[in-house]
Amino acid sequence: MAAGTASPPPDAEPPECPVCLSPFDAASAAPRVLPCGHSLCGPCIASLPPASASASAASLRCPLCSQCVPFSRALGPSSLPKNLALISLLPSPPNPSRSRTAAAAPPPPHVPLHADHSRLLSRFRHAVLPESASPLHSPAPAAGLAIGSFASDLGAPWFCPRGHPVSLLPIETPAAAAKQESPLYYRPSHAARVAAAIDALSAAARDEVIDLVAVSSRLARRVCRVYGFWMGPEAAPLWLLSERHSRGVSCLLEERSRREETVALIRNVGMEVCEAFMGLHGEGLVLGCIGLGCFCLDRFGHCLLDLNQVLALCHGVRVGVCSSKSKAFMAPEVAEVVHDKLQIKDHDFSGLLGPSSDAWLLGCLLVALVTGDEQLAAGWSTEGSYDDWKNEVLTKVDASLVGTHMEPWSATIVSCLNYDPEGRPEIADVWKCINGSLMNSDIEALIPNVDLAARKSFMCLLLGELSSMCSNLGAVESDDTMHLSQDLDDKHSTPDDASSGGIINNEEVGAAGMDGPKCGLYNSSTLLAHRDCITGLAIGGGFLFSSSYDKTINVWSLQDFSHKQSLKGHEHKITAIVVVDNDNQSLCISGDSGSGIFVWCVDPSLSNEPLNKWYESNDWIYRGVHCLAVSGTGYLYTGHKSTVSCLAVACGILYSGSWDGSIRSWWLTDHSPLSVLEDGTPGSITPVLSISTELDFVVASYENGCLKIWKDDVLVKSEKLQNGAIYAAKLNDKWLYAGGWDKVVNIQELLEDDSEVEIRDVATFTCDSIITSILYWDGRLIVGLSNREIKVCIPLFVCCLLY
Repeated sequence: MAAGTASPPPDAEPPECPVCLSPFDAASAAPRVLPCGHSLCGPCIASLPPASASASAASLRCPLCSQCVPFSRALGPSSLPKNLALISLLPSPPNPSRSRTAAAAPPPPHVPLHADHSRLLSRFRHAVLPESASPLHSPAPAAGLAIGSFASDLGAPWFCPRGHPVSLLPIETPAAAAKQESPLYYRPSHAARVAAAIDALSAAARDEVIDLVAVSSRLARRVCRVYGFWMGPEAAPLWLLSERHSRGVSCLLEERSRREETVALIRNVGMEVCEAFMGLHGEGLVLGCIGLGCFCLDRFGHCLLDLNQVLALCHGVRVGVCSSKSKAFMAPEVAEVVHDKLQIKDHDFSGLLGPSSDAWLLGCLLVALVTGDEQLAAGWSTEGSYDDWKNEVLTKVDASLVGTHMEPWSATIVSCLNYDPEGRPEIADVWKCINGSLMNSDIEALIPNVDLAARKSFMCLLLGELSSMCSNLGAVESDDTMHLSQDLDDKHSTPDDASSGGIINNEEVGAAGMDGPKCGLYNSSTLLAHRDCITGLAIGGGFLFSSSYDKTINVWSLQDFSHKQSLKGHEHKITAIVVVDNDNQSLCISGDSGSGIFVWCVDPSLSNEPLNKWYESNDWIYRGVHCLAVSGTGYLYTGHKSTVSCLAVACGILYSGSWDGSIRSWWLTDHSPLSVLEDGTPGSITPVLSISTELDFVVASYENGCLKIWKDDVLVKSEKLQNGAIYAAKLNDKWLYAGGWDKVVNIQELLEDDSEVEIRDVATFTCDSIITSILYWDGRLIVGLSNREIKVCIPLFVCCLLY
């Protein structure tokens, strides 16, 4: 027995579960620690229902303390850490082999799954394959796609048998995630390693994967299904798995035997390629780049688009490996964007890319299939003569189709290769032409119903995060209403320069629920500099400070909202930020998920080095600083250990919100407790997400979409404002602003008389992403979003209501 370890008395009763009163054991009824700190046996945890009917299924309520705690039902009790202290008190079974040989050392227990990672895995529950899938049976290649097959049967939602072939695309994650080492006494589980790798990806990359998994499932007969992420025993890399078929469409070029059979086969493949394109466009996706090797044939001879092959080819184009020599098809307008990397960095390709860009790809594919010359289809570049290449294509296509019933294809194929995107036909019209060579009656009813007229923006895989795999390039959907406004000097700066931030031109947007001709409008500008979700906003020293999961703080001028500097130094995601204005100087204080607290001096020089930094102590379950607050008495208050969710200071009182749904107030003079603000209604316990104070009012937003208002410590209003969680609420004078998961900012007016308090709906406006933070300053509403954007809005209706 190791020194310092006490053995339980021989006659001592083993510890038991406080719910079922059955003794714990080290196997089926092991004590598991809930995020609140209480230990229950695994079967009892699995049988606990969700916290409430309206609460997320990925949560439960502790039967001992009634706290609502996160819990991944997909992973089960095994995702929670074992209580090693209780296990040490269990009686040890006899070991007959101890006298003969030393027992093999057991593997260290799994590291506890962080609550944030548990919520992340809940979102990716259909996009993370189990470790038992084990598709790699040989060392992976140094670069490019790997091939393998599932080592076990997979149930819902994949339903794949053992031996099902797959392709594996390596996803580059930041170095910090790739270099994580296992602690001596804990080993990360497969779920923990995958969650950490997914968490290291940008929000845009995570959204792309979710979209690809969902889209490929809906287009299962036209697109190879993307199964999701898998990670091997080692920490890296993270693999994206997709369905694989060994026979490619390119084999048709080598198997050209009888002309009639070849014509029929090309016709069938051409129709299915058109349907794959139309299906993707209906889902809001365009490819931007493709090759003949991106299409494969299943065992029935049907043509499928392999999205893993598309991503691998796009990645090669982005890093400059692929060109016309590698037989990659790309429209001229797309090639212009890709070759000008500054346009990708500055997101300056609004309105350039859409289904017409993929019509060029379709034309190249048909040229390769009809002529059998793949090099000809990819032979034109922006440096060569377009007219000469087009004439050569027309000559060879006419020669290949002469004497067949596919002669009408020639004009359609060449029209797909029109240099002007507006002169290219719709892919549905190409489908009609191909199908019309087979039947001439009622072909309109056979065309897939895809309405693209109402869609204004598309996500391009070539310009997305997954295809770049590089931190200095970002993905942005094209938007006809937005254009980047930057000086010429900024176009020559690198992504790490302080000038890499941009301001999108002001736009006037309509807001719902307003009366009068001008009251329903607000002016909006967009600030771009961050590369991940915005986590906080603060103002002080004449600057606007924004924090993000990208581990940086960006500094903006309050005069024209131009980008001034990026403060770098955090090694973990920044989760909280606050600014202190003193008589002598202003300080910016930031906290991160690794429990680091950094203090920055705010002055015209804006030094990039922190003035001071330290790290809070962590317990064995939780880590990180979740919220910060400062008082005029010179104290800094931090919330951590995942139970204190938000802090606010006003009128000599500190308010703290908690996961248990309560708000506690404390005197700042001696830090003694003052009162507890909570709603006694049954079933009303839900985590507090934000607090805002103004005079004698306290406003709190909650995870269930509720908004509650207290006046003089008395609950005066409780309202279900949104369907999802409200992450940010701000009370400024009589105006109340709130937003969150629903991507909507609600603007309300607080009305008060002698007997009651009411809130009147004034306006709402919709954002492009989840709202994470709200700040009001000098007549401007500043909104932080999860898609890396910061919106600066001037609510014109406020001026209207004053008259």
